[in-house]
Amino acid sequence: MKLKLTALALILLFSEMAFSQQSFVQTINLDTSITKTYDSASFYVKNPTNKVMTVTNGRTLNSMFFLRSTSFTVNPNDSVQKWVIFRTNQNITYRDFIIYDVNVLKNSLVYYTVATGKYADVLYAFTQGLIDEELKTALKNFTTTGYITLGYNVARDRMYESIDDYDNNDTLECVYTGRRAYVPNRAGAGNVNFNCEHTWPQSFFNSNDPMVSDVNHLFPTDDAANNARSNYPFGFVLTNITFNVGGSKLGKDFEGATVFEARDKHKGNVARALFYFAVKYGNQGGFTGGKQEDVLRQWNLIDTVDAHERTRNDRIKQYLNVRNPFIDHPEFIDRIKSTYTTILNIPRPKTSAAPSNATYDTLAKNDTASYYIAIFNSGTGNASISNVSSSNGVFTVESFPSTIAQNTFAYARVKFKPNANNQTFNGLITITSSDTVKTVNVTGYSNSQTAGIATLSTQVPDRFALSQNYPNPFNPTTKINFAVPYRSFVTLKVYDLNGREVSALVNNILQAGTYQYEFDAAALPSGTYFYKLETSDFTSTKKLILIK
Repeated sequence: MKLKLTALALILLFSEMAFSQQSFVQTINLDTSITKTYDSASFYVKNPTNKVMTVTNGRTLNSMFFLRSTSFTVNPNDSVQKWVIFRTNQNITYRDFIIYDVNVLKNSLVYYTVATGKYADVLYAFTQGLIDEELKTALKNFTTTGYITLGYNVARDRMYESIDDYDNNDTLECVYTGRRAYVPNRAGAGNVNFNCEHTWPQSFFNSNDPMVSDVNHLFPTDDAANNARSNYPFGFVLTNITFNVGGSKLGKDFEGATVFEARDKHKGNVARALFYFAVKYGNQGGFTGGKQEDVLRQWNLIDTVDAHERTRNDRIKQYLNVRNPFIDHPEFIDRIKSTYTTILNIPRPKTSAAPSNATYDTLAKNDTASYYIAIFNSGTGNASISNVSSSNGVFTVESFPSTIAQNTFAYARVKFKPNANNQTFNGLITITSSDTVKTVNVTGYSNSQTAGIATLSTQVPDRFALSQNYPNPFNPTTKINFAVPYRSFVTLKVYDLNGREVSALVNNILQAGTYQYEFDAAALPSGTYFYKLETSDFTSTKKLILIK
């Protein structure tokens, strides 16, 4: 693996007390790398606060990028080195986001990252960075420039005598059934019931040259299989099977239409031959469409290019002076939205949001805090944000962007203002855009302004501990003591018998020491409850009884 260490790429932040939204987003640039190899770049994640920063759910939006580690901690005012890794099979440039959810800031940490793939072979360098119509045009020129039209008789001679004679013994194999026969030449084919299959049926282009003699879509077949296929489209056969030999079938698909299904060994060959034909000659006779192309895209993945297909491509090049680029690079089809019709340059924004779960600090009643939800556009064209709404009135959407340009992000600001003490508040933020609807879960906690944590001792305990509350039973207040042996993020919560959280007493970082929390349950009904102390290294639960 090739490793590249960037300069100290730090996320610069405003002071947490002032405004926690990122003021500058670092771009992590990777070198241009050869496709199907790994490249990586380092960067630093900085903690600008005086608290331990826990980083969770590190991720990217594009599968070409991935992170070596997705969860870790960063000490106060420190930084840690991390790596982003890139791998692609396409010779294009990718832009993406690196996103980390963190506990001490009011937004996710975000980086930009950019990387470019390049083919090792120079033959297809002309396709660098091309997609859709530009790529189709380039491939059409590639498959037509210098093309030699053999004529139908000569084309079949070359196919029977050389191109498909893989064992060099004049024995051919039907691509649909697997039947093998001695076929020394075109005349001999008829003697053993073999003929020439046009994968794109010749009736759709009136048997005209150069299509009729383009061996890239011609294959030797058994007469019966060729007749069964006729000029039916390709598809997955499910019912009403009238032909079933060697794995190839004729029957009805899921819509009840008659289709021909090639055996698995030939599925990919069919797909790549038709991709070649459609890009080079257009949708002759309207033979193909979205339904069939969806099937062919699946077949391209089911049956990958093998040695015979590569050999065939090389031999065809000797006679026709062109190659099928979808055999050399079957991934080209993933960069072409449609082979059968003109691809319109329509903006296709793609939105997402971070974090998926936002948690606010514990506040007193009527105090406020804001969280900044990042909204990303990883598609093409601008994303329009029509609305950002909240399902719970204690969470108020203060502002949101109306437009997000492609490959950028912006923040929606959501304020939390609890309207009661000692409560847990949950809500759902809904982001409506021109692409889709995204949601973010939000959680906030409230504490009493008078009841809270008292430090009983700053002497360092030797272990975590949770004591039984006293008094117990109680009405309406009781004291809960607990010990923390080292600086930790601590939660102390109360649950009812059904496991529902009814009160969050502690939800922050505590230094080492022994603490007491006076719990006021005046707002709760009589009954049995459980209180739970939890850190990253410790969990303990005890029972308390409220009697009014």
